[in-house]
Amino acid sequence: MNITLAVGPLVSLIAGVLILIVPRLLNYIVALYLIVIGLLGLFGAGNYRVGGAAAGVTAPAPAAVSTLAIDRSA
Repeated sequence: MNITLAVGPLVSLIAGVLILIVPRLLNYIVALYLIVIGLLGLFGAGNYRVGGAAAGVTAPAPAAVSTLAIDRSA
């Protein structure tokens, strides 16, 4: 059984738990969360996964793209 986790939801979960445990740190936790999510968005976090190819999971092959030529001379 392979489990893959996206980085964004994992960071959100950790931030939420920390806010519940230590509510006095709310400002710092929210600031760090926003910085991490912003950096992940800028540098394309969609490619970073926990698990993934190293765990034996491979992405499906992309579907073939078909282009149709339309004759508009008639």
